[in-house]
Amino acid sequence: MTSGSVPHYTWDHEARSEAAMLEITCPGWAVLYGTGSRLFHAIATWPTPEPVIICDRTIDSLKTQMREAEMTAITQRWALASTPARSSRP
Repeated sequence: MTSGSVPHYTWDHEARSEAAMLEITCPGWAVLYGTGSRLFHAIATWPTPEPVIICDRTIDSLKTQMREAEMTAITQRWALASTPARSSRP
């Protein structure tokens, strides 16, 4: 190594690979692993009234929370779609 050069390290190969694979297999989500926080992060990429961001220490727990968020979003959309439109007439 020459003076002034900085070695390049890639940290947490396995966790980063798991996050990348989950992102590929779960459309509608951006998934990443934070090497500093040591957390997996999932960000919903579908239209939402508020950002949906989930963090967890394990990929399995993250997947569970992602499915719960999807079901909540589906339930909310279904409830809105099944609500009859209110008439503006008295």
